[in-house]
Amino acid sequence: MALALTQREKKLLFACIGALVLVGTMFAASEFMDRNAAVQQDITALQRELEENKGWYNDREFWEKRSKWLRDTMPETESLGQAQAILLEDVENDALDWQFVIDSGRKTLLDPVSNENYREVAIEVRLRGDQIDILSWLAGLQSPERFQAIKELEIELDTRSKEKTPQAMCNLTLARWFKPETGL
Repeated sequence: MALALTQREKKLLFACIGALVLVGTMFAASEFMDRNAAVQQDITALQRELEENKGWYNDREFWEKRSKWLRDTMPETESLGQAQAILLEDVENDALDWQFVIDSGRKTLLDPVSNENYREVAIEVRLRGDQIDILSWLAGLQSPERFQAIKELEIELDTRSKEKTPQAMCNLTLARWFKPETGL
């Protein structure tokens, strides 16, 4: 036997159903807004990526020319160990020419690096000499044509020096790059 609902019970039932619908709608709206915000962020990121890719595409002739230059001019080496010894010898000869003093205890051959784009040999040395001469030497040391770069540099003035010209000590990590084994 079903009892009929009173007017007051009907109002309470509709109010409960209305509250449930309202809460459900709020959860659905919140979920929709969260998903919409995530999609908008994805769209913005993709638009930025598209613009960046358009820039790279427009610059492709420049990069193709640069890639051809690398293939044509990057030096090759059979032995990374020999190339590293030559790099160290070049730095030592430059130091003699410029009248720098190399700290023999601070000459280090670093492990060679190889990847699909290049092979790298690097050395660490500590030099001491006239500040102006060291700065001049460093300015000409790094060049694309020589495929060498200064990876790390630390210069400090030698305040204990009795020389007339300012003296500097330089910790230097110098790298030289070669074609990868498979060619560029």
